[in-house]
Amino acid sequence: MKEVVFASPQRPFDLLLNMAIAVIAVVMGIAGMHGIILDIIAFYAVFFATGYALVSALFPGRMALLSQSFTLPRVEKTHEITMLERIALSVALSAVILGISGVLLSRGLFGLTTLTATLEVLIFTTIFTLIALSRRLAWIRDPFTLTIKAGIGRKYTTAEKSLMGLVVVALVLFVAVSASTLAKEPQQENFVEFSISGPAGNVESLPTTVAGVASVTVNITSHIAEETNLTLVVSDGLGYSRTVYFSPGTVISLDPSVGRTTMLTVAEGETLNLNIPFSVPTPGDHVIYFTLLSDKETLQLWMPVHVL
Repeated sequence: MKEVVFASPQRPFDLLLNMAIAVIAVVMGIAGMHGIILDIIAFYAVFFATGYALVSALFPGRMALLSQSFTLPRVEKTHEITMLERIALSVALSAVILGISGVLLSRGLFGLTTLTATLEVLIFTTIFTLIALSRRLAWIRDPFTLTIKAGIGRKYTTAEKSLMGLVVVALVLFVAVSASTLAKEPQQENFVEFSISGPAGNVESLPTTVAGVASVTVNITSHIAEETNLTLVVSDGLGYSRTVYFSPGTVISLDPSVGRTTMLTVAEGETLNLNIPFSVPTPGDHVIYFTLLSDKETLQLWMPVHVL
């Protein structure tokens, strides 16, 4: 059986392939590409590539120094780093490094975006890969090597062949299920954002005392995957017996027995900011209700005011 050297100080194909996959993932991500291939490559780049480069930089040889005695005679305790341990450490360190740096990005000057996240993966992987290459070339004592056996080897028993067949079938099923899941269109959440704000564009500036005419902005954003018809009702309390149509932007006089209503049509992703100037003829404490009606749900907001 022929052995092909895949990783050694003179043939660092593992580090070069690891770096190439990270670069491809970054380029595809920045280019805005989508699909199952990008999902698989990006998963590898985020959850393995950076960690593998760091593990290779920390452990350039087959052995790791656990402790060293400074008494005479000099004694070292070492431990062989297996490939399984390297893989486990790679996944763990990738999650830790990119998780912590992602938090710092989200709270820093640049913010956590697709561009900053992909550049984060590229920068860390590149730095660790260069360090790993340099340490592996300089490491003489127990160089790290990874070989791949190719060709015809010994004959396997029926039990071994059956076990390998089950493993292959399981991997094929896993790939098929993963591919079908990733290929599906993500389910969209069908909902409408509904809020009110004052003249300054925030909740704090909502009018609490009304003397004459006050103003409120009704904010509506549709996340429904089709054009939607909505009805907005503005009322003084909820005891009104009839409704009267009004146009947003015109001053409405709110009477407890009459609700003011307007019809709206909102497309997917569209945002409406409706200026609603109003007056209340009766002095005292009132609660102004804003009710948004659709075929699927009813949303309601209220605002207490004192009328002079």
